[in-house]
Amino acid sequence: MNHTRTRTDSRRGRRDLRDAERTARRDGLLVLLARADRGVLTPEDSAALRSYIETEVAECETFRRSAGGQQVAAMRLHRTLAAADSCLVETEAERDQYAARLARVEQLVGTLAARTGSGEQQLVEDIRRACAGDDEAEQDTDEDESR
Repeated sequence: MNHTRTRTDSRRGRRDLRDAERTARRDGLLVLLARADRGVLTPEDSAALRSYIETEVAECETFRRSAGGQQVAAMRLHRTLAAADSCLVETEAERDQYAARLARVEQLVGTLAARTGSGEQQLVEDIRRACAGDDEAEQDTDEDESR
């Protein structure tokens, strides 16, 4: 004889227990409905039928409320994702604007390099490094200002 014990302290165990109770209740409902079809319900059968139906209705209402809450949460997440998508589109547009500005600055630096003498070449190189994101360019500029 195989005795498997269901753990009722775990989520799966509680779910399995509820499923077993629901199956037993529904099986009992089917038996009582068959008796009702034959017109042989006893007073005890009527009380059991009422109890089963009330329990099914209460459980159904609980699940309906839970589903409604999940639907509200899903809609909230949908709005959050839409807002995040909107922010992403704005951020990408700003990135493209800054990339275009940087390209223009780099073009101007090239023009400046062609027009300046050797003394200003260090400034031109510092500007190029700053455009490339090199932090040393700022340090060189700070040192030049202190001279």
